[in-house]
Amino acid sequence: MFISRTTEGMARLIRRGLPPTSSPKNVVIVGAGMAGLVAGSLLKEAGHQVILLEASDRVGGRVHTLRSPFTDGLYFEAGAMRIPAVHVLIFEYIKKFGLQVNEFFNSTPNDMLYINGIHTRQRHYEQHPDIFRFPMTPQERGKTAKELLQQAIRPFWNQYHQLPPPQRQALMREMDKYSFERYLRMNPFGVSLSPAAVDLIKIIWDVEGLAEHSFLKILEILSYFLDPQGRFYELTGGFDRLPRAFFPRLRENIRFGHKVEGIVQKPGRVHIQTRNPKSGESAAFEGDVAILTLPFTVLQHIDVQPRESFSFQKWKAIRELHYAPAVRTGIQFKSRFWEREGLRGGKMITDLPVRFAYYPSHGIGSSGPGVVLASYTWEDDSMPWSSLSEAERVPSALHGLSRIHGPKVYQEFVTGTSFAWTRNPLSSGAFSLLKPFQNTEIGPHIATPEGRVHFAGEHTSSKPAWVEGAIESGVRVAMEVHQRRG
Repeated sequence: MFISRTTEGMARLIRRGLPPTSSPKNVVIVGAGMAGLVAGSLLKEAGHQVILLEASDRVGGRVHTLRSPFTDGLYFEAGAMRIPAVHVLIFEYIKKFGLQVNEFFNSTPNDMLYINGIHTRQRHYEQHPDIFRFPMTPQERGKTAKELLQQAIRPFWNQYHQLPPPQRQALMREMDKYSFERYLRMNPFGVSLSPAAVDLIKIIWDVEGLAEHSFLKILEILSYFLDPQGRFYELTGGFDRLPRAFFPRLRENIRFGHKVEGIVQKPGRVHIQTRNPKSGESAAFEGDVAILTLPFTVLQHIDVQPRESFSFQKWKAIRELHYAPAVRTGIQFKSRFWEREGLRGGKMITDLPVRFAYYPSHGIGSSGPGVVLASYTWEDDSMPWSSLSEAERVPSALHGLSRIHGPKVYQEFVTGTSFAWTRNPLSSGAFSLLKPFQNTEIGPHIATPEGRVHFAGEHTSSKPAWVEGAIESGVRVAMEVHQRRG
C-alpha cells in the first residue's frame, strides 16, 4: 500500500482519510496538541484503537487562546496566531471543519517604529532609511533593513537555485555551519555587512535574540515575511477553534490529567506510566505502538527503559535540540484608540524591552474595547520578561506602550495577562530552533522511530515553529503507524 508523502498527498489524505486497516493496532499517543490530534483522528478513522494522554485539561498544546480575564468575548493568542497563505495542510483542516479566517495584517505602511529614541512610521522610514542614525558604511547608507538583508541573502539564493539537487544538498551542509549573524558579517557569496547594518537588521526584523542560531533556519522563517506577495491569515474567533474542532471526534479517546513519567519498551508492547499533576494518582497504559508528540525539552524528564531502546543519535537530539523561549503579554483597552492613530492591524517595532507589539486584525472599525499584543519577545529578548511574574509583566508592557502612545494607555487600560512558554512545564519552550551544525548532525534523527516508539510534533517536521509543521508531522506519523508491520 503506497501513500504519497508529498504535500498534495498529505492534503488528499486529510480530505479522504487513511485506507481502512486490516490489522488494527492499539496506539498510545502522548500529547493532545495539534500533532497528536491529527494523528489520533486519522488512525481512529482508519480502524485503530487510540488513546491520547494529555497532562493538561485542554487540547491544543501550543495553540493556546486565552479568553480570561478579558471581557466582551475578547481573547489573546498566547501561542499560534497567524497562518501563511502557502500553508496547505492547515487550510485543509480549516475547510474540513468549516472554520472561518480573516486576513492577518502583519505589517502596514502606518506601522510604528521607535528606535534609538526616534519615533516614526514605516512609510516615512522607507523614504528616509538613515533616520535612526546607525553608523553604517557609505555603501550601506540609504538602504532599508529589508534592502540590506535581501542584498546579503540574494547571492546565496541565486547559487542555490542554479545548482542540481545533489549539489544543493552539499551547499546546505556547508551552510549549516553558519549562524545568521556570522553569515551577514562574513558573507561567503557577496559583500559582508557592517556591525551597524547587522544591528539594524536584527532590530527591524526582530531577530536580535536569534542571531546566533542557524542561518538556514532563520532564513526559512524570514522568507515568509520577505515575500512581497506573502499573505497571512488568522482563525476568526480564536485559534483554539481548530484543536477544539477535533474534540468531538476524539472525546472518548482523550485522557486528561495524565502526565507521562515513564516509557518501557517490552517485546511486542510499549508500557506508558503516568501521574496526575494535581492529585498525584498514577496510572499505566499499554499499546502496540506509542507516538510521542512532546517537545524534547519535556521528554528529557521522562524515564525511558531500557535506555538503549533509543539510539545514541536520538538521545543526542533529545539533549541538544534547542527550543526558543517566548513571552507574550496581551492588554485589553476600553476603546480601539490605535485605530484613531491610523493603526488598523500591523505592528509596532522598537528597541525598548517590549520589542514588538501587534494590533488586532479582527474587529477593525468596530466600537468598543480591543486587545493588543502589547509585547512579543523571543529568545534572548524574552529573558528580561521571563524573570518577571505575570503580575509584573502587564504594567511593564503598559509602560512600553506609553512610550509610543502616551498617557492615554493608562486611561484606556482595562485588564491584561501574560504567558511565558519557558515557564510552562508542559512545553519548556515555544518552538524548536536549530543551531549551527545541528541541521546536519541531529536533523536526520529527530523524527526517526525508535523500536515501537514514533515521534511527531513541529520539531519533527519540515516546517518547525508553525502549526503547519505540527499537522504535517501528525499526518506523517499516522502513515508510519498505519503502514507498520508488527
